[in-house]
Amino acid sequence: SSTQAAAQDVADAKEIATDNLISAAQSAKDAIDTTNSEEGYNTLSQAEAAGDAAIESANSYLESANSSLELAESNLEIATTLNSSASQALVDAQEALDSATAANEDTADEEAALQSAHEAATAAESSLQSAQTALETAQAEVADATSTLQSANNLRDAIESQTDEAVAQDNQDALESATAAAQAQAASNAASSTQAAAQDVADAKEIAT
Repeated sequence: SSTQAAAQDVADAKEIATDNLISAAQSAKDAIDTTNSEEGYNTLSQAEAAGDAAIESANSYLESANSSLELAESNLEIATTLNSSASQALVDAQEALDSATAANEDTADEEAALQSAHEAATAAESSLQSAQTALETAQAEVADATSTLQSANNLRDAIESQTDEAVAQDNQDALESATAAAQAQAASNAASSTQAAAQDVADAKEIAT
């Protein structure tokens, strides 16, 4: 139906948009700069934002694909029912013509009805085939959307891991710097204490002398 076709078009558009966002997220991941600078920090936040955008789009794509699939399943059920009805109508029209012919009656109306039944059955069969094709397309779309969402999740996890590693390294560097500074201060304090004690000894000797 036109509604299902429109839903499929929406899913297709979201597929393209999601693929583009995943590509952008991958580029942002590749561009991550772990140097301690404003530019480096920006690459971390940009990569995480790109990963989140890809996830959001992939979820929306999957939702649209599922909606298209639901409509396709409903349309196939309707088309199957209509095809069955049209097939039965064709059988009935043929029987009506056979009866009129056997009774030596004018069969113009029965022949016209049979022709109409043939046309209706052909149209119903075509609609059924179209519905089956649409269902297969929608099923493939859902499979692709599911795979795309998994890819987006994997990419975001990889970005998160990379940014977490950068932050952890910065924290480690800061801890090591703080430890080194504390040790230097302790050494300085010890040296000052030693010098003060030496000065006290010198002062005492001065007095004694």
